[in-house]
Amino acid sequence: MRSYGTIFAADETAVFLDPTYGKCIDQKGAKEVIVVSTGHEKSRITVMLTATSDGRKCLPYVLLPRKMPDKKIVEKFEGKLNLAWSGRAWFNDEWTAQYLEATIGPKMFSNRLLVWDSFRCHISAQTKATLKQLGLHTAVVPGGCTGFVQAPDVSWNMPFKQHIQREYNNWMLAADREWTVKGNPRAPGMEVYLGWISNAWDSLTREAIQKSFKTCGITNNPDGSEDHLIHCLRPDGSIPLGQELLRKARLEKDVEVIVPEEPDEDEDVNNGYKSDEDIAQ
Repeated sequence: MRSYGTIFAADETAVFLDPTYGKCIDQKGAKEVIVVSTGHEKSRITVMLTATSDGRKCLPYVLLPRKMPDKKIVEKFEGKLNLAWSGRAWFNDEWTAQYLEATIGPKMFSNRLLVWDSFRCHISAQTKATLKQLGLHTAVVPGGCTGFVQAPDVSWNMPFKQHIQREYNNWMLAADREWTVKGNPRAPGMEVYLGWISNAWDSLTREAIQKSFKTCGITNNPDGSEDHLIHCLRPDGSIPLGQELLRKARLEKDVEVIVPEEPDEDEDVNNGYKSDEDIAQ
């Protein structure tokens, strides 16, 4: 039985700069509906969300489409976001290593576990070397299973994106929005959409983060007393007989369990995917 002082969960998620998703609202029966957008429906950035099982949220790690840092932006979001001036839209081995070093950092005292999916740069040789250097163990969620046992995918991403959608809707309705010479609204500026990301992450409560780890069966008591909290094992879940199967497996001593240690106050913090667009939805 292996013990961990800190258990992290992390996931990349795409943030589209014009998240209309082809939807609009008009009176029922209208014969013609005009969809207003900025024309940037495919423009996106990638955000890595990370939190620990005790509910502590790490700063979102944001890949930005520019390589030259903007001093004003850096100063405004210092302590709110980790800004990566990468000039790209998705993670590779290099930026995954920088994320791990900036967000999680080296081991200090107790063992640490990171739960994330099998996106190719999570399981590459270079990333494994970085993980070893940082003294960080990983539990990789196989492709097709993230909707069952990956906390960000199950519990964080939807409210996070819903908040950004509300921010976008309010921005689109604002009278002082900038327009192009052809009469189309300009895409939101970097300062605007980074504010949306920061606010959306702030809106997730500590209690919701803590609950997500038990919802996905990551930090539940190994004696089975909290199996009912695992969402996919509930009677109306995807695996309604799962709790009984776990009970039988325990009797046969076939289950390897992970037991979190008491929090240490001194510690700070291939499945063939071609890009994180494949796992963003």
